[in-house]
Amino acid sequence: MSLRTRIKNYILWQRHKLRVADLYRTHPLKYLFLEVTRQCNLACLYCGSSCTGRPPAKEMSIPEWREVVRQVAGDFDARSIMVAVTGGEPLMKEGVFDLFRELKAAGFRYGMVSNAKLLDRKAAEELVKAGIGSISLSMDALPEINDKLRGPGVSKGVEQGIKNLLDAGYKGKLEIISTITKPAVAGLDQMRQYVSSLRVPLWRVAPVMPIGRAAEHPELIPDAADVRTMLEWIRKSRQDRFFPSPEFSEEGFVGYRFEGLVRPYLCQCRAGITVGGVRYDGRLSACPELTDAFDQGRIQDDRLKTVWDEKYQVFRDRSWTRKEECKECEWWSICLGGSLHLYADTNSHILRCLYLMCKESEKPVAGSRSA
Repeated sequence: MSLRTRIKNYILWQRHKLRVADLYRTHPLKYLFLEVTRQCNLACLYCGSSCTGRPPAKEMSIPEWREVVRQVAGDFDARSIMVAVTGGEPLMKEGVFDLFRELKAAGFRYGMVSNAKLLDRKAAEELVKAGIGSISLSMDALPEINDKLRGPGVSKGVEQGIKNLLDAGYKGKLEIISTITKPAVAGLDQMRQYVSSLRVPLWRVAPVMPIGRAAEHPELIPDAADVRTMLEWIRKSRQDRFFPSPEFSEEGFVGYRFEGLVRPYLCQCRAGITVGGVRYDGRLSACPELTDAFDQGRIQDDRLKTVWDEKYQVFRDRSWTRKEECKECEWWSICLGGSLHLYADTNSHILRCLYLMCKESEKPVAGSRSA
C-alpha cells in the first residue's frame, strides 16, 4: 500500500470515528423496529428468531401497538424516524393494517419485512392505500434451494407478491433481502439474474447468523472461505452496471479490501445508538436479533423516550466487547466489537468476526490490498 493511500485511509477512518463518536454521544433515534408478532407461516431451517405457527401467549394486541405508536409520535419527531414492522410474519397479525394506518396518520415513514406468502392482491391494495413506503421481501436463494430451506412454493409466493404490489400501483421502496446459507454461495450470480428478472431494484445479502435454528444446522453456516467468496463477489458486482447492485448488509468490519466497496457505508452497528425496538411482548430492545440479555425495560411500564434517554448504556459504551481476539485487535477502535446480535450477553464471546474470517481465507490478489 502506497504512502498516499495510507494517508487517505487514515483520514477516512479518523473522520468515520468522529462521526460515530458523535452519534454515540447524541444517540438520535432514527430507526425503530416494531416486532408485532413471533407467529410465522413458515418454519425456515435457519430462522434466527426460531418463529413458529403459534403466537406467544403474551403477544401485544394491535390496539396496544397503536398506543405505542401514539406514545412515540408524542415524544419524538415522527418525521425523523423510520419504522420497520417485523415478525414473524407481520401479515399474520390480525388488524395489522390498522397499525399501518396509525403509523401513516402519525407522520412516520414506515415499512415491512415479509415472506410474501400472504401478499395477495387484496393485501397489496391495502398496503398501497395505507401509504406504506418500504417493503422488504425475504428470498434467500434460487427457487430450488430456497424452497428446500423455507418451504414448498415459497419462491412462487414471492414472485406473485411482487406482481400483486406492482399491479396495485405500489411506488415505494422494494427490495429482496437474502440470508445466504452455505448451499447458496455458489449460485450468487444466478440469484442476481433471478432478482433482476423480478424487477426488484434493491437487493441486500448477508451470511446467515449462527443463532436461533441456524445454530442447530451448522451445515448451513458459511465458513471463512464462503464469506470471503461472497465479499469478493459483491465487491466485483458493485463495480459493473448490471441491475440490481448487491449490498452487503452485515455491519461488522470486513477489512480495507472490502470496506466502502461492498456496502454504501463503513462498518457500524448502531443498535441502541440510532436504532431502537419494541419486542412482541413490549420489551424494549434495539434489534430483533439481539438476545433477551440486552432488553432495557418494558413499554407497559416505561415510556420509550425515558428508557432511550436514560438506559441503553450497554450499547453506548462497548468497552465490554474488548476481550479475547478483540482485546489486541488494531481495528477495535473502529469496529467496537462488531455486530451486537453476535453476542449472547456482555460476558460472552462473539460468535464470528468477519474480519478474522477474511484473514483466515486470504488469498493473494494481484494489485490488491490486504483484508
